[in-house]
Amino acid sequence: MDTFEIKYLDKTKSVLENKIKEINEKAEKMTLRLNKGIKELGDNFSEIQRGGDLASAYGELSNVEAVEHELLREKKRLNLQQSSPYFARIDFTPLNKKRTQRIYIGIGNIIDNNKLYVADWRAPISSLYYDYSLGEGSFFIGKDEYKGIIELKRQYKIEDGQLLSYFDTDLTINDEILQEILSHNVSVKMKQIVSSIQKEQNAIVRCDLGDNILVQGIAGSGKTSIALHRAAYLLYKHRNLIKSSDILILSPNNIFSSYISDVLPQLGEDNLVETTFAQIARTELHRPIQTRESMLDDIATNPNQEQLNEISYKSSYEYLDALLRFLKGPFLETFTPKTLRYAINENINGEEEVIEFSEEQTKELFFKTFKGYDLYERINKIAWQYAMVFTEQRHYSKEQNRGLKDRFKNILYKFLPIRDIDKIYQIFMARENLTASNETTIKYMDKGTYLAIKHYIYGFEHDFSAKYLIIDEMQDFTPVDIYLFKKLWNCPCIVVGDVNQCIEKNVTDEYLQLTADFLGCKLVELNKTYRSTREIAKFTNELIGYDKIEYVNRPGKEPTLYQANNQMEQIVSIIENECKSYDHIAIICKCNKEAKVVATKLRQLIDCTLMNEPEDYENRILVTTCATAKGIEFDAVIIPNADNENYKNTVDKNILYVSSTRALHKLFFTTEKEPTALLKNNFLQKV
Repeated sequence: MDTFEIKYLDKTKSVLENKIKEINEKAEKMTLRLNKGIKELGDNFSEIQRGGDLASAYGELSNVEAVEHELLREKKRLNLQQSSPYFARIDFTPLNKKRTQRIYIGIGNIIDNNKLYVADWRAPISSLYYDYSLGEGSFFIGKDEYKGIIELKRQYKIEDGQLLSYFDTDLTINDEILQEILSHNVSVKMKQIVSSIQKEQNAIVRCDLGDNILVQGIAGSGKTSIALHRAAYLLYKHRNLIKSSDILILSPNNIFSSYISDVLPQLGEDNLVETTFAQIARTELHRPIQTRESMLDDIATNPNQEQLNEISYKSSYEYLDALLRFLKGPFLETFTPKTLRYAINENINGEEEVIEFSEEQTKELFFKTFKGYDLYERINKIAWQYAMVFTEQRHYSKEQNRGLKDRFKNILYKFLPIRDIDKIYQIFMARENLTASNETTIKYMDKGTYLAIKHYIYGFEHDFSAKYLIIDEMQDFTPVDIYLFKKLWNCPCIVVGDVNQCIEKNVTDEYLQLTADFLGCKLVELNKTYRSTREIAKFTNELIGYDKIEYVNRPGKEPTLYQANNQMEQIVSIIENECKSYDHIAIICKCNKEAKVVATKLRQLIDCTLMNEPEDYENRILVTTCATAKGIEFDAVIIPNADNENYKNTVDKNILYVSSTRALHKLFFTTEKEPTALLKNNFLQKV
């Protein structure tokens, strides 16, 4: 082992220890100062309030709290770096310079007395590591380009502060190191991947803040990780403009949210604000919403071509166009105002001073002056304009004017003969020859329609604003949903997903480009999978006939089909004999009903958990469904009841594909009946 490298690591660890001690002292002082300030404010509140210094006192406390928070965040990051201060090194000789710079790269900067011991992976110069092989390279600081020669690229394996090994390579990430990283068992939470980010992934991570990006990435291409690392990059580069609380991620479900919740903390950043679109819908509509898992269960257990056709139509831009044409046309035209006349004063002769807003005046404002606005915005603007007439004529103060505006809004809404969202939804469904649901629970495919109707007519009650938006599992959203995203969030975004993982519909390349254009996004495709072994990747590729896939050449066992008399005993045998060393094994079923039956039977033979809540993922053996498991990965996957009765149509094939792509190392199918024809024999070992 190179003595220089050992000495450099020791020196870096020593600097780290001193920095942590220094930051601890600063943080303690800030905490004491904050607590003292809070106590003084509480003890002298009335006096401070009388002196008019309350705002100043609160402002000072807020500043102290912000400094304390930043110190604690930095302390957390430095503690994380103690175990592995850096993971790579590049030697770079700037153009026309003789002195070579030796740059070590880690999850954050380590600086002492103006000497840079470790550069943050997000720093401009660190991009050389991800983007270039040995030889010529360059990086940008702002618009200025710095060129030079990369003389060396070295990758390290450091654990618990000990240098275990290192490799010199001409590649971005050495295959030997990458395969070693990928061969590990999965953890309870998704991990940060700064040591193995690939060139094409790095290009997305480092895009400008204002760039909108739609990433179409095959299963295992790292698209969710890229989105989260992009958030970390933006927090580093634009820390004065954006905080973690300004970044919103739309997750598919709470289990997935829990799974990704450690990525930013592993990078020393605070977690993002997370929600699901269904949660937003429930908040705004005050109604229960059918879950996506429940909708997919219906499709999986009761395949119905009419239902699939309806889902396909509601997932199209034609449906969005029809909805908007209805709202902006026939529905809007039902607005029928009347003349509004108000007597303000009456003189001694009985003559009234009148303020009048004629029917024609209201029509002119509604249909022409404010034509480009949604209905609720038109009513807001007219109500404000009418209320201001009273203020300008000094009949009302500005404070009273606000209440008057609300009264005008109520009057203007009454000029709509139908104002109930349910009834408007039913009318639109009838116009489209679709069956309207009368249930209390809003169907999954209708939540966007309900929200679009409410937003157009009334606007939203809550503020969902963000400065940066991350949308995951893009393929699960409809154009109506995407239209609402544009209405709700007027900010830059990264949208990630995989059209191959659509279960209930087929998505074309044309639709993908249309969605990118609609959102104003640059479309980027990632066709290399880093999750599964070569054999599993080849199998899943063949299953859906996708010919663009690339994969890391990590060998493994062929996916295997077991046809047995007792399927549950066979599953236990697979777990005990072929998955001994694995920490996370999933039995992925087609639907909830099947999952409950399998879990009940398996529990009689082996300890297992039916996955319903985020904390369930911590268990070793999980029984779950394809819909719940999507986005998560497991060391081994077992798909039971892989027979012709259970898996026979296009939806079933999509379910098999999504379930299969969850596996890192091993993939198994079991059945007691005739195996499904969807599993081509030449890609499976049959036992």
